[in-house]
Amino acid sequence: MKKLLLTGSVILGLATAGLMVAPSFANAQSGNSNGNGYGYEQALESKAKILNMTAEQLRTQLETKTMLQVAEDSGLTTAQWQTQLQTAATQRWQDRGLTQAEIDSRLQTMQDRQANCDGDGSGAQLGGSGNGMHRNNN
Repeated sequence: MKKLLLTGSVILGLATAGLMVAPSFANAQSGNSNGNGYGYEQALESKAKILNMTAEQLRTQLETKTMLQVAEDSGLTTAQWQTQLQTAATQRWQDRGLTQAEIDSRLQTMQDRQANCDGDGSGAQLGGSGNGMHRNNN
């Protein structure tokens, strides 16, 4: 009986350790060691598409500029950039099958964040702080 309990404990311990390590291993395998996950990459690609550039080109520009600066350098005003982001997000949410009420709620949140963004790249919006994509980490 003791052997069975010991074996079960070892198996449970190994399974738990495997679940804890798997996300880090997956990130390392993807070459993504900076903590930016799949959602970040999708957002980067979506924004790069709006700006008519590749995700890699956008990533390079974000090393020294904020997202808003990149958009402005591409000839978009802040209002045009925000409208483009809202349009792309709406399409993405429709493709995912969200209801119009869910889309409207998300759009309102997005518009509130945009209205409170000062464009400095700090990631601080609505009294919070963050390290968002729009931030230039220099």
